[in-house]
Amino acid sequence: MKVLVTGGSSLLGRTVANFLVARGDDVTCFQRSASGSTAVDVLGDIRDRAELIAAADGVDAVVHLAALVAPKAPWADMVAINVEGTRNALNAAVAGGRFVYISSPSVAFHDQASVGVGALAADYSGRDGYARSKALAENVVRSESAIPTVILRPHLVWGPGDTQLIGRIVDRARSGKLVLPDGGRALVDTTYLDDAAAGIVAGLDHCIAGDEATTRPLVITGGEPRPLRDLVSSILEAAGLDRMPRSVPAPVAGLLGSLID
Repeated sequence: MKVLVTGGSSLLGRTVANFLVARGDDVTCFQRSASGSTAVDVLGDIRDRAELIAAADGVDAVVHLAALVAPKAPWADMVAINVEGTRNALNAAVAGGRFVYISSPSVAFHDQASVGVGALAADYSGRDGYARSKALAENVVRSESAIPTVILRPHLVWGPGDTQLIGRIVDRARSGKLVLPDGGRALVDTTYLDDAAAGIVAGLDHCIAGDEATTRPLVITGGEPRPLRDLVSSILEAAGLDRMPRSVPAPVAGLLGSLID
């Protein structure tokens, strides 16, 4: 299969590209800087529809990971990259016939546990600009009828080279800003990098007309939820930090998080 992967310079995008190349697919990565993957790079801007269409010429599928992941970024930038950029990638995929969109569980998060309901149709929360923009992008994808599409929501992806989940926890712990809501008793499910990439590749394989995967957004997780305290403890221990963060009531933790992010 000939596949275009957008956002190949991200940790997950690069890993997906490498997985596809390893199984024999002909892969091109489209992003603003070199991906560092084993695929062929085409540099460009997701906001430029003509560049995307040119990069997708002759491909069988597009896997769209490129996004602006910054909750406090200007809304206009969120729309231009996450919403209109997705529309551009979707338009570029029409000739090939398959489109896989990598979204986020945050589009349906309401500050309450979503155990057992993550794969249902989104009741979009819009809790921040990033979540709202990804929700709007999901709507763009779900409205496409010319080709089969799959929407995937990987949850808290981590692994070698991660600077997001692990990096932020370690940085906050070192600065003394990390706190655990209600003692860290809440269950949290994460997704190891390779498992997330494998899930995306499987989503691509199931992106065919009539497949159940095309009927609703699907969440990718490790399937092993554990207390937040245990997760944080493991990360800090691996980083050589032995001081656990203090516990605070959940409402206070939410307020602190909004001030620190």
